Amino acid sequence: MSLGADVDRKLAQYEVPIRRALDAGVLIVAAAGNNAARTQGNYAFVGAPANSEAALAVAALDSNFRIADFSARSSSNTGEGGKIDTAAPGVSIYSSWPGPKRYLSISGTSMATPCVAGIAALWHEATGLSGAALWNKLMQNVKPLALPSTDIGAGLVQAPK
Repeated sequence: MSLGADVDRKLAQYEVPIRRALDAGVLIVAAAGNNAARTQGNYAFVGAPANSEAALAVAALDSNFRIADFSARSSSNTGEGGKIDTAAPGVSIYSSWPGPKRYLSISGTSMATPCVAGIAALWHEATGLSGAALWNKLMQNVKPLALPSTDIGAGLVQAPK
């Protein structure tokens, strides 16, 4: 899900269907949000729907494995906010784009999210796992990075070998 709202609380409109999806064996991968300005001291928070406990929230990294300036941090609003689960490349990603140019290099947690979804599909293909079991497999196979877990969760998502 490459969409989001800058809301530092869970929304039932997302929480209920995402929980039902996970319970049915569907892993929802969601963009954490681009509401930070880290160089200005604003680390922001994980917005909806990524802040759902049943959604895997994705942060964005640059090509040097640094957290992107815009990438949201796990919320300090522990009762209602969300947390980052994993990270993937999300800065200057060459992608399709509507209009005459057809392709652009764009940045965002929405660019990191499809990377994680694709890797989840590869893990599903390799193991047959789905839902929460697939989520656990992804988290067991991340590459740890020397960055705070509040920024990148368990680490950099990795494909099966």
